[in-house]
Amino acid sequence: MPSSYHPREPAHRARALASRQYRRVDPAARESAPDPGGESGGEFDGEFDEGLDGEFDGGSGGESDEGPGTPVPRTGPVAELTRRLADRTPPGIRAARVRVGPRAAAGALLVAVLVAAGLGFAAWRTWPPAPAAAGEALPGRAEPPAPTAPAASSAPSGEPPVVVHVTGRVTAPGLVTLPAGSRVGDALTAAGGALPGADLDAVNLARVLVDGEQVLVPVPGQHPVAVPAAPGAGSRGGPLDLNAATPEELDGLPGVGEVLAGRIVAWREENGPFRDVEDLGDVPGIGPKVLDGLRDLVTA
Repeated sequence: MPSSYHPREPAHRARALASRQYRRVDPAARESAPDPGGESGGEFDGEFDEGLDGEFDGGSGGESDEGPGTPVPRTGPVAELTRRLADRTPPGIRAARVRVGPRAAAGALLVAVLVAAGLGFAAWRTWPPAPAAAGEALPGRAEPPAPTAPAASSAPSGEPPVVVHVTGRVTAPGLVTLPAGSRVGDALTAAGGALPGADLDAVNLARVLVDGEQVLVPVPGQHPVAVPAAPGAGSRGGPLDLNAATPEELDGLPGVGEVLAGRIVAWREENGPFRDVEDLGDVPGIGPKVLDGLRDLVTA
């Protein structure tokens, strides 16, 4: 018949605690301690053994509460301090402790190194390049050529050069070829320059050259007679020589028609060559207004 006696919970916990403290006592001290129940192991021994074997061990027949084959903890001050610290550690922290083996640690370190290398390579690829120093050309980029200043007497591209005959008091008289749009001063420079004693005041050095004309550098007292270029020889004409111009050429001057052109030729035949442009004022029909319009277009 089963027993109806059930020990209370506090007594059960007390026996379990006593059993744990009994195991922690040094075996030598436990053997030398007096037996409170006598040599026969009285009532206390029976109850203690019963609690040790039945209540604490769960009826395992004398096996320890840590399972078969588990080594008994060491004794001494260090072991006691370790047990106290372990008892005071919260259960959540004790359950969270994880032991990492050497292989796992090496694998984690290798992964960290690979991640760091990948991040460094990505940062290097996306880093903006350093600006090039002054005067240093960037690779793969051609530098544009430096702009050159156009020559003072250069003409628009596509126009043919002009050939003129330079004669008189110059170093190397003869034919010179110059770009279109060149002036009388350029022709004198190409001929080696004027010789000492040349009357440069009688020559308009700023006049634009016409292809096929003659440039005479006179001596003082000599009046140069410019031979105009053939009609159509050049697209840009210079001053028209009053002493060599035909009636048709004079008719093309502003303010001079066919009648005035005939009077200019008649005056030249009667009085000789024009010595100055101002002599046009002696031609009948040419007043001060017409003369002012012809000063820069004709020469004598």
